[in-house]
Amino acid sequence: MADATRVERTGIALVHEGERILPAAGSEAVLADGDHAVSYHFPVQVEIVGELDGDQLRQIARHVFEQLDTTLRSRG
Repeated sequence: MADATRVERTGIALVHEGERILPAAGSEAVLADGDHAVSYHFPVQVEIVGELDGDQLRQIARHVFEQLDTTLRSRG
């Protein structure tokens, strides 16, 4: 923890093998009253730096969400 750096903004991160990630306080899943299901809700925000046209932005968004979908489905 001595070498840890605080994340300044929420965003997608590239995590390398062997790195340790600790969740922020308050980000834990909570059981809903009377329900035994655990639901995770997380925002996805992609920041584009530079100028792109609408087609390019849609292609990037489609790629990001396809990758998220693929990864989440592979983990059951």
